[in-house]
Amino acid sequence: MAQPAHPKRILELGMGVISKMTQCFYGLKLFCRPKVADTAYDYVYPRMEDARRDVRIVTIQPGRFKDPIACDLDTVRLEDPSGTSSISQALSYVWGNPEIRLPIRLGERSVSVTVNLESALRHLRYEDRPRRMWIDALSINQADNIEKGHQVALMRQIYRGSAEVIVWLGASNEGELAFEVLSELVANPDHHLDLALAPHLDERLMDRSHIDALLKLGDNDIWRRMWIVQECTMAQKLEFLWGTKSMKGATLLEALGHITRHGRSCCSKLIHSEEDHPLRPFFTSDGNIKGRDFKDYRARFSTTEIDLLDAMGTYRLQRAFDSRDKIYGLLGLAMGQYKDFLEPDYTLPVEQVYEAAAIQFIWRTAKLELLSHIVHDRGVSIPTWVPDWRIPMNHDGFDAHWARTQDLNLYGASGSTRTMCNQSAPGNLVVEGIVVDTISNIGSELKNLSLEQIDSTLNEWQQIAEAEKRPGKTQTPLWRTLMNDAVREWDASVNRYRGKRLGGRDYGPQVEEWRELVRQGTDPRSTHFHLNNTLANCTLNRGLLISRENGYIGLGPAQVSVGDLIVILNGGNMCYILRNVGLTYRIIGGKPL
Repeated sequence: MAQPAHPKRILELGMGVISKMTQCFYGLKLFCRPKVADTAYDYVYPRMEDARRDVRIVTIQPGRFKDPIACDLDTVRLEDPSGTSSISQALSYVWGNPEIRLPIRLGERSVSVTVNLESALRHLRYEDRPRRMWIDALSINQADNIEKGHQVALMRQIYRGSAEVIVWLGASNEGELAFEVLSELVANPDHHLDLALAPHLDERLMDRSHIDALLKLGDNDIWRRMWIVQECTMAQKLEFLWGTKSMKGATLLEALGHITRHGRSCCSKLIHSEEDHPLRPFFTSDGNIKGRDFKDYRARFSTTEIDLLDAMGTYRLQRAFDSRDKIYGLLGLAMGQYKDFLEPDYTLPVEQVYEAAAIQFIWRTAKLELLSHIVHDRGVSIPTWVPDWRIPMNHDGFDAHWARTQDLNLYGASGSTRTMCNQSAPGNLVVEGIVVDTISNIGSELKNLSLEQIDSTLNEWQQIAEAEKRPGKTQTPLWRTLMNDAVREWDASVNRYRGKRLGGRDYGPQVEEWRELVRQGTDPRSTHFHLNNTLANCTLNRGLLISRENGYIGLGPAQVSVGDLIVILNGGNMCYILRNVGLTYRIIGGKPL
């Protein structure tokens, strides 16, 4: 039986001194009067009267394709008195390797830019007239952290106010083939990718050259950028440019949605058949395309509110040169309860930014959903109740973690309670809750999804569960624990998987069929696709947990130890595992109750 506890401090000390950030200041090199600046950072930028309201516009001067690139900068007020934006076009692109650069002229100076930006400027330039655009690497003085913070705070207005956002996919020539397939999918959305089904796409569009072009689109680094999320979401009009070929953003994003829908339902055998299909990497590589989500985000941004925490969880693996941009790069999506969420400040250490964001999420929602976004592979420089958004994950690990965060609304461990918290000191969080039990036995972690690993781990868990049955106490069937008492099924109305509580549904026989296939070494995905997804998402990187007093069984992270506390915290959907470290506690993990 749960024993009420006095409010306790649930926190972790910083465990180490946060290192000071050092700033590099770039400016005029005295005495040598150079004519060539090493990078755009060395360029002496015109001073802004008000970096909170002004922006710099790049004018790409006209020229033929092979001519040297010449640009000019001028500072303008972002919005005129009527609220109309001064930006007609903005560029979205991958910076590329900062060590490999090419020269352009910026004003009266020669500066160097990354190869990909130079290529974009060359392809975007008109022959007969100037072209004015907002381009982050040139429009913002990247060496001035104060200015950069003010300008990043304007990103929502910049990309929302721009008449058009151009997304540069690179200079290669596969655009024509990839866009041909995408156009056909939009024209015939019910045509299958699997040529064994009818109706299907023209066989010519599923030849090796077209599939290779699709794979290069799916693996394009543009989809891995953190900034692409808000750029594509907020833009009034999108245009994707790949070499000399272009496609309207609405067409491309709709087509990607169709590919995802087919790949996860009727054409799923392309991904999960024993024989490798050439299109499989489009869905299963670590660079798995995220563009399919932007159409949904664009619709939600225009009509309702985007959950900022959900966005951060969905796009946590996006790349950012500066780890602070894991937070700042999504602030443009902050609306409603998240409005004015944080002021971008590049003078702060990344750990301090992550902690400030965590506090804002808890204060603004009065919930502890944030704790379920913690990945337990961290150093000692960040409190355990603060998600470290820098931690990498492989494809399977991310899918499982993301699915678990998507289903938090299915559970209500703390009922209608709300989180009332405060910070007694930086790094410390004070919340209220009750102790339910302690951990007495732990099963091995399911480290990967190989059939051999699944079989051996589940055999061990089954033996532990049988041995831990208590006289006079009813133990939850193991199969329910393996599924977190829910199943994830495809919801065609929203084009995505959604979790549903099992209620009175008995999945025991189906789970046993699935177990028998695993024992035989047969991939169960072709016959038990949704059940397999549910079981994989619930069990990967988890271990079986047994409680001491009541014999509860559940799943939790591998870092759990015997003696750790099972607690319910006010405002928490799950129950949490804490470890006593003197006067405070560390968050070890969460699990459904």
